[in-house]
Formats: sequence, C-alpha cells, structure tokens
Amino acid sequence: MNRVKRALAALMSLCCAGAARADDVADFYRGKTITFYIGYEPGGAYDLYARMIGKHLGKHVPGNPSIVHSNMPGASTMVLGNNLASLAPRDGTAIGAVNSALIFDPLFNGANSRARFRGPEMSALGNAVSAAAVLFSWKSSGVTKFEDLRTKPLVIGAMTKTGDTYVLPAAVKKIIGLDGLRIVTGYPGTREVVMALERGEVQGRVWDMEGIRSVRPQWLTDGSINLLAQMAPERMPEVPASVPLAKDFIPDEADRRALDVIFLPTMMARPYIAPPGLPPDRLAALRKAFMATFADPDFLADMQKAQAGVQPMSGEDMEKRIAAAYALPEATIRRIREIVAE
Repeated sequence: MNRVKRALAALMSLCCAGAARADDVADFYRGKTITFYIGYEPGGAYDLYARMIGKHLGKHVPGNPSIVHSNMPGASTMVLGNNLASLAPRDGTAIGAVNSALIFDPLFNGANSRARFRGPEMSALGNAVSAAAVLFSWKSSGVTKFEDLRTKPLVIGAMTKTGDTYVLPAAVKKIIGLDGLRIVTGYPGTREVVMALERGEVQGRVWDMEGIRSVRPQWLTDGSINLLAQMAPERMPEVPASVPLAKDFIPDEADRRALDVIFLPTMMARPYIAPPGLPPDRLAALRKAFMATFADPDFLADMQKAQAGVQPMSGEDMEKRIAAAYALPEATIRRIREIVAE
C-alpha cells in the first residue's frame, strides 16, 4: 500500500511540475510580442507562408502573445540567420523564416561559410512544407528538356551563392559538366527573379513547386515554363511523373549520394528557426504551437485560398535530420564541399 501511495504521489508531482512549467511559459508570454523575422523582401512565397503562419500562431502559444512580422532580407537569409545566432534575444521572442539551404551552409562550405553558427546549434521550430525544387526554363529559351543543357545555353536567375536557388543548380552543373548553364546572382528575392524572367533578362531558375503555385500558378498551365528536372533526393508527388530527377543523369554512385545531401534542404522547403539556447520549456511550447498552427482549420483555409500547400515537419524531426547531415562521414563531407566549391 505504501508503494502505491508513493507511486501516486510521484505521478501527482510530475503532473504538477508539468502544469507549473506550462504556467511558467504562459506567464512569460502573456502580454509580450514575438517578432517573426522573414529573411526576404515582401511578396515572395517565404513571406506569404510566414505571414499566414504568424496570423494564427499566437493563439497556440501559451499566454497568447502578439505576433509581428519584420522583413530582414540579405544574402539569401544569411543576414537573418546570423542575427538570430548572435544578436536576437534567446528567450523565445524572436523567430525566423530562413532559406532551407541556410541551415546547411556551414556543412556545405566549411571555413568559407559566412555563417556565425552551425546548423545543429539553431533551435528548429518546424517546417511548413516539403517541396521538390525544380529547374525550369522559360518558354522562349529553346531548352525544353534537361538533355538540351548538354548542348544549349541557359541563363538562370538566383539570389546569392548561399541560397538553394544557386547551390542546387551549381552542384548539378559541376558534377555533370553543363558549361552552358550560367547562374546570375544578385537578385534581392523571388519577386525580382520573377520579373527578370518575365522581361527576358534570364531564361529560368530553380524554384520549389509550392513557390510557383503560390506566386505564379498560371505558369504551370499556360506553357510559360518547361520543367526540366527535380532537384530532390527522391521523386516528389507534387511534380509531374514525367519530370526526371537530376541525379538520374549522374552515373557515379558517390556523386549521387553527395547530391542527395545537397538536395536535403528541399525536404525542408519552409523552415522556421529561433536562436540557440532557448529555455527548453519555451522551445517545446513553440514547437507545439507551430504544429498546432499547421493543423488549424482557419490557417489551412487561408493557405487553400492562397493555393499554397502544407506538409508539415516537426521541430524535433528537423533537429534529427540536421544533426544526421552534420554527422556524415568526413569523406562524404569533403566530396560535398568539392562539389559546391567555386
């Protein structure tokens, strides 16, 4: 009987401790504001997703804090990533929407990375969608299928050399030897690359399918673009089955494995992170709030109106995938760095 009483007392103690922690989180956030930073200019898919999430996130965080959005563009979200790592408060009141490749930049570039953090150090909160990036060409480019790139030139637009719009096509270009594929960087964000395409300044780009659907859905039905290849580790259901994987054109198995890792950011196409070292109870609460938002009927209705999909990944799952990538054998990491190096 005494043992039963002790077990019940221990269980009640744990429940009370859990409730106390929840109350502590609610007490902290009550009356406060979370700043939701977005690493791009307004108008693109990253901005759309972050603002839609922020509209509903506060009601799922204990204490119901206000959410305000702040755009902090620069270097394919490297400016924001470094700000979160070094300057932002580490108390759960600063979160950010970053480029999927940013988290892996120190892994891909080693000592040449401008990141002031390693991917596993950042607090992974959740990911809104896993979407295949595709390389596509504009209708007037003369390039209608991937094989054309072996003999025909194609100029594609990108933001900076740290983002997926550059890293993914640059890796494929280097492995296969596509000398005619030229990547022009320097565009501030999605909107500017879209405008460059439409006025004929560039002839293609790498973009994820959700980005196309949310910003220029007509391109997928009116013949404006040709989908050349999936830049993903595996075939994704949102891409037409006729579009090949880029790695299908690479015979060397070691290079195919390296490319799978380079393409890993496409599995986290809309990642949300916070500074390192968040209090564990607040990190857990934010992760839970993101997943609750992704399942919120009002949020899903808003995303449906915007023609934007949701395929969430938890912060815990993000954390595991990031840690696994950074723990790869040194030989694999060396080959990855050789591929992405200038």
